[in-house]
Amino acid sequence: MPHPRINPSRRTTLAAGVVTAITVITGLTSIPAAHAQTLVGCSTGDLNTAITNANTNGGGTLFLSPGCAYDYTAAFSGEDATPAITSPITLIGNGATIRRDPTSTNTFRLLDIANGGRLTVSIVTIKNGNPTGDGGGILVENGGTLNANAITISDNSASRGGGVEINAGGTATIRATSITGNTVGLAGGGIDNSGGSLTLSASRLTDNTAGSPLVGGGGGGYDQDDGTGVITGTVISGNTSAFAGGGIDHDGGPMTISASAITNNRALGVPTGSNHPGGGGIWTGAFNAAETMTINGTAITGNSATSGDGGGIRNEFMGALTLNATTLRGNTAGGRAGGLFNGVGSTAHLNSSAVTRNTSSTAPGGVYNSGTVTNTSSTITANSPTNCASSPNPVPGCFS
Repeated sequence: MPHPRINPSRRTTLAAGVVTAITVITGLTSIPAAHAQTLVGCSTGDLNTAITNANTNGGGTLFLSPGCAYDYTAAFSGEDATPAITSPITLIGNGATIRRDPTSTNTFRLLDIANGGRLTVSIVTIKNGNPTGDGGGILVENGGTLNANAITISDNSASRGGGVEINAGGTATIRATSITGNTVGLAGGGIDNSGGSLTLSASRLTDNTAGSPLVGGGGGGYDQDDGTGVITGTVISGNTSAFAGGGIDHDGGPMTISASAITNNRALGVPTGSNHPGGGGIWTGAFNAAETMTINGTAITGNSATSGDGGGIRNEFMGALTLNATTLRGNTAGGRAGGLFNGVGSTAHLNSSAVTRNTSSTAPGGVYNSGTVTNTSSTITANSPTNCASSPNPVPGCFS
């Protein structure tokens, strides 16, 4: 639901029957009020003061100046541009931007949600953060909660979680949001989940990059080391990993993907020794913790593992993968299995799904299985150089 725009000059009551404190933050005046609704002036000092007051008063609703660019040149504390959020705060952006000033040489993130903090944020752009640590745009700490609706998180960089970092014990619910053009040195170009909880819906994870070519690096769009992830109605496209999982790198915990599109992502890792790069669309396996991956009604198309295995999906390390009414189409691998690579000890259940028109340099082009594959009413057809021939273990219902 769109939020009303507030005209600071009118000083009107925001809701009938409710006495509301409205404060114009000028850096000189402030009216303390528990859970006050505050109009924030167009300066970084105004925003920092508003957050500090809301924290002190146990929460509040902050209306940013419409279209304002809050350009930060230095951190408020540590690597945080703004005061860490420690209370329930609603931030209504009104089309404003919170960003690190392009001319600044300092390193910091834009928003930090600390233990006990709860940030509900909408209609704002979070841009150009660059801490040396995790969470370039937003950091959700243990005990912190993020509820984001209709925001843009773009062009941030970090070690992990270029756009958003969710620490163990943190919770993030993100809806109708664009997370684009973010980069990391290690994992989770768009979002990194290091043992927290993510619910992502009706959003776009696009053109993010995970730059580490080493084991443990990956997830151009999304990386989950542990914790839980639920993704619905989301486009994950154009992301790149220098190692594994161009779109998604899933190393532990349950994950469910439904009614989504995972397209045109790339995993650039080169196999060496015991390394297992690949998974142009998705790399999944119990690398850090026990895991399950369930994919429902999703299109996994046009992804590539340039040198590794599994152009669409690579399932490794005792991975437990279930595909329901899902299509793997037009994916490519420089190694084996343009469609699905199922490794030793891993299980893949194919239910009413299709693996078609995928290609690889080494057979099979459709499904490679050195673990266990089950097939219920699924088709594996028109893959090159073969559908399943040359797979060490049989793939039920697959011919040639």
